[in-house]
Amino acid sequence: MTSIVLAGVGGQGIITLGKILGEAAILEGKKSLMTEIHGMAQRGGRISVDLRIGDYQSAIIPIGSADAILGFELMETARNTVKLKKDGIIVANKRMIHPMPLIMKAQEYPERESEEIISRYNHYYVNADEIAMSLGEKRSVNMVMLGALFGVGILEISEESLKKTISASFRNPRVSEINIKAFEAGVAAVNQEKVL
Repeated sequence: MTSIVLAGVGGQGIITLGKILGEAAILEGKKSLMTEIHGMAQRGGRISVDLRIGDYQSAIIPIGSADAILGFELMETARNTVKLKKDGIIVANKRMIHPMPLIMKAQEYPERESEEIISRYNHYYVNADEIAMSLGEKRSVNMVMLGALFGVGILEISEESLKKTISASFRNPRVSEINIKAFEAGVAAVNQEKVL
């Protein structure tokens, strides 16, 4: 049984990633539940997804009980740590997206504060945007992050099932291939982070 919070902003492919993870779990005969919370705007507004794999009765992850946070944006990762259990794992993208309220009030992005909150937990940083760009497909950031989550060893889902589900999720064979490469690059990135 695994509870994962996916956190970021709209337009980062978080819901797609949640569906792929859930479908891969179902492929292996596991139960999967997912719920999502949207901010004010669909693209650019905050979003979090609670994903639970196993014999859970509710998709909502109670405070202090998530096994992992997969954070696509630094401040949103820090904001969701309230759901993480003490020995939980954070896999965080280094991306910082300035929300409109900060821009409108000319406030500074809370980078240091966000990193300080994240540092209280077992965490891994991934430059997912940079990796996706190096593969020639910026939109594959979510698959880089999925690979990183798989790489930390918290998922009780096989690499084969994840890759099969990724391939089935994209109609264009070229897009499927890039997303598989992005997944593999995410695994490699977090394994390199483990060594450092």
